[in-house]
Amino acid sequence: MRQDITLEAKQKLIPMYQKVEEDFNKFPEIRTTEDFFAWRDNIKKEIEQELIKAQKVCDDDTKKAMRNKRVEEAIAGNESLEMLYTWTKFDRMITSTKALIRTVNDKYGIEDSDHVLKASDVLHNYLVNHNKINTDNLFNLFQIPELNLLVKYQYYEFKPITTRFEFENLIFKQDESPWPAPLFIAALKAYGIETEDLLVMGREFSALGDIYIDEVNSQYGNGTDEVKKYVYAIRQNGDNN
Repeated sequence: MRQDITLEAKQKLIPMYQKVEEDFNKFPEIRTTEDFFAWRDNIKKEIEQELIKAQKVCDDDTKKAMRNKRVEEAIAGNESLEMLYTWTKFDRMITSTKALIRTVNDKYGIEDSDHVLKASDVLHNYLVNHNKINTDNLFNLFQIPELNLLVKYQYYEFKPITTRFEFENLIFKQDESPWPAPLFIAALKAYGIETEDLLVMGREFSALGDIYIDEVNSQYGNGTDEVKKYVYAIRQNGDNN
């Protein structure tokens, strides 16, 4: 454990983490970021069963909208769960935009290594420009003796971090190495990321993706209308997931 953590840092980080843990204790079924998706899917299954009993027929988009409404009602006022839910939207915007870029690149035979928009670069530049990066707080969080988080979560198989770049990249890779959800949200907060930042960064990446796609369509020409229609269809579907 580090011995140089200031009292000021402890007074800020300890109650912040405790509030996050308190929020998640209200949802004991959600222990990792992966659990949130499973919980959300279970809500959709419950809705489907209710519709069957009521002998009502709804398309999948309607079911998703009903699920999202129920999720939002369940977590309303719970700051940590609202942030996790917003992160899922952010993650979906990033994943959807990457898929669109790959689709267009494949259409024109463009190598991804030569034509790629990196979400990690967009996130890092946004955080730098808004003075959001607080590396000391991020790593102090893991080393505060009173919290002892590394011991608390030792039974969870999650990828540890040693640099801020690893943490920034990990924000996009929770499906590969899901963290304990309270620890993930507390780390985001310690680093300086707020709920609204996630939406802004996701929208910024999506907008840059659209600009890139338009530029590729203009440059490579043939089949532009077909590609634009295909891209639009994927974008619309992605927004409803």
